[in-house]
Amino acid sequence: MRRTRELLFQIDTRKLELLQTPINQLDLKMKGTIFEEAIPAVQADLARVGIKKLEPVFYISTGYGCIAGSPIIAFGFYDCDPLLKDLNEEFRGWRYSDAEVLNLLRHEVGHAFCYAYKLYRTPEFRQLFEVQGNFFNTYPEGEKYAFNPWSRNYVNPSGDHYAQKHPDEDFAETFCVWLTPRSGWRRKYKNRPIVLQKIEYVASVVEKFSKETPLIETNMAWMYERVEDIRMTVAQFMHAKPSRYYHRASGYIDPDLKAMFRAEPRIPNRRALYRDYLRAEAFLREHKQSLVTRVAYWVGVDTVCVFDLMDKCIHRVKALNLWLEREQLDRKLVELTSYVTAMCVRYRESGVYISKGKNG
Repeated sequence: MRRTRELLFQIDTRKLELLQTPINQLDLKMKGTIFEEAIPAVQADLARVGIKKLEPVFYISTGYGCIAGSPIIAFGFYDCDPLLKDLNEEFRGWRYSDAEVLNLLRHEVGHAFCYAYKLYRTPEFRQLFEVQGNFFNTYPEGEKYAFNPWSRNYVNPSGDHYAQKHPDEDFAETFCVWLTPRSGWRRKYKNRPIVLQKIEYVASVVEKFSKETPLIETNMAWMYERVEDIRMTVAQFMHAKPSRYYHRASGYIDPDLKAMFRAEPRIPNRRALYRDYLRAEAFLREHKQSLVTRVAYWVGVDTVCVFDLMDKCIHRVKALNLWLEREQLDRKLVELTSYVTAMCVRYRESGVYISKGKNG
């Protein structure tokens, strides 16, 4: 990687930018992530065991889960990018491996199957999984739960005794063990009759309902905490302090861009919004080529010095969703030209875009 891009896009800078970016502006995609492989793999697992009619819906959210009473499955945005995975481990203390993600999805599909065919209403399910009272309303608040580490009545594939949290989790964990290829559950649990009874129950209800239409309709409006709706920054979500990265970030220009442009105006009428305002991204793209040519000539630097800086600016104003007033286009062009020129002069004189300590 050439030095200009290395300075502007180095890891500490990108981590700082991610922490300061609103979650709904991360522009996350499944393509290129573990989910691009894991979701088809789980769907193949369902097909392998003959589940034909259940079609879970997957979406990106603030964590893993299945919408109660619906086959809608969420997974954590923090597993959609390698740097987000690093930040999650650094500030929240855990990191899922690819194998763990696959099992998490199998677990959630277990919930989806249970809800789709309303198994929790049947006497056999309630007796076997010890349901007391309302199935959903008795679910414990928070992440903490009591468990007996010596109990032989539950599967424990992840070593966290999660099946003991609630009958809902007991079934989903059992379903995951049964669904996982080559899990060796017959051998592993051969001396645990209650566990075997639960796994065999899973096999029996799958055989019974595998070709049946689900008893519920999927309502997309039930999706909870979609990343598109989360306005808090990654730092706020992770309770992280970005300050540790300031002195190491050699390409952090967000404060400059926020000073030059503005947040999206709160104008419900989209026609009025685009009549009076312009996205900063569109503004920068319009003037990128002319600035690259002219600033490189005026300052006496290679065009890549300006090109990479403009590329960085475009990338960040898009992530930050910055705008400008149309009546200020000329003034903002002067500001932008001055800013890019000053940054390139600094690079020519010192070999860096940002002086040491500027972000401190």
